[in-house]
Amino acid sequence: MTMRDQLNSFKRQAGAWWTQRSGRERLLLLACSAVIIVSLAWMLILRPALDTIAQSRELLPRLHAEAAQVQALIQETQALQRNQSGRIDPVELPRTLRASLRRAGLEASATLSETAGLAAGDGTTRQWEFTLHNANALQVMEWLSGLPHLAQLRTTMVELVRATVDGRDRPGHVSGRILVQQPERRTR
Repeated sequence: MTMRDQLNSFKRQAGAWWTQRSGRERLLLLACSAVIIVSLAWMLILRPALDTIAQSRELLPRLHAEAAQVQALIQETQALQRNQSGRIDPVELPRTLRASLRRAGLEASATLSETAGLAAGDGTTRQWEFTLHNANALQVMEWLSGLPHLAQLRTTMVELVRATVDGRDRPGHVSGRILVQQPERRTR
């Protein structure tokens, strides 16, 4: 007996079995079959797709933030490769400093303001004051160590103390001020 003959035999047996059922039994079997098909479609197709969509909604903002950080690092690397480190346009320097705070994760706990600098031979030296409030100490130190290389700034004053919240010390966090300035330009 061939496979085709076996299939035809099975169809005849199934057809005979189906015709032996009453109209009510047929309706009940069709309804149960529909429920099983819908349940299988839900479990195998719809639910995994909906779970994937929910996961992507949670993951997408974090991936966008990481992509922005990677893009900022790429731009910084390209600038370093072109030997542009420290040759930032003076007009762009405040924006560069704010971007460095954002990359270090200090944007929410630090404010930047330009202050009057010391008088130099040909004018005043530009300087900036960073005011920190309850900032992560490790992030502050990492950011501060990279600042001279990024913008060729000189740190002139650091006043940091352990942060306090509701009168209690907060270990690992600092508050205070950091003053940086551009080095005096030498004329040739």
